[in-house]
Amino acid sequence: MSPRAVPCAASSLVSGLLDDSRSKPVALREVARTRLSVHFDTGRGDVPVLCVCTADAVRLPGSVVAPVLPTVRPPGAVIASGGQLSDGTTTWQVVRWWQPPRPRAFAPYRLAAVPGVERLEDVRPRDLLGLGPGLTPRGDDVVSGALVAAAAVDHPRLTAWREETRTALRTRRTTAVSRGLLHHALEGYAIAPLAEFVEAACAGDAQRAAEVLLEVGHSSGAALAAGALHALTTHPAAGGVGRRAAA
Repeated sequence: MSPRAVPCAASSLVSGLLDDSRSKPVALREVARTRLSVHFDTGRGDVPVLCVCTADAVRLPGSVVAPVLPTVRPPGAVIASGGQLSDGTTTWQVVRWWQPPRPRAFAPYRLAAVPGVERLEDVRPRDLLGLGPGLTPRGDDVVSGALVAAAAVDHPRLTAWREETRTALRTRRTTAVSRGLLHHALEGYAIAPLAEFVEAACAGDAQRAAEVLLEVGHSSGAALAAGALHALTTHPAAGGVGRRAAA
């Protein structure tokens, strides 16, 4: 019997894994599962973690969105190759590619605080990675938020934060899901609520976007918002006239 075919939409960030006909098939190892998503370790540097989620899930930057999820299988039973995932009984065929959010904004203009969002004194990736429980520890979410916002406004500390984060990922233990999120946050890619918060905060009207972001996960949204707000409020232009960030 032929495998059941399921259409799906994949992030452009995972095209190297799913859309490169020259690459060898990759056996995936499930590392986390929720009601709306399954996360796989790929063993690759360009796409370290692949998420397969339903349309109701918060869409992570490196996700494949499908109407049904892979069921629990032995490690290596799900294979990524040639624009599809397969577990032998079902094939998830990529029929559409989508571009994950990557905010680009004016540097913040006299941004002081956002009600409901914690103000942080500092962000130090080397001290924060891996701190906290859950699929994405709070410390990792703070760093992710700071990286995305810093990339959006060309923050002077962006290079240092990136270097610290890469070093911490090599030397500190965290979850596989966080590794995947941080991998994309290093280049400024984010979940949609975070991207919308960054752009709204830079435009001076962040309250509604903050409320949406704060609803993400048990604590992830709050930590992402805190990290992003720190990056925005410590930008040199935060107390003066904003300027266009580098593309």
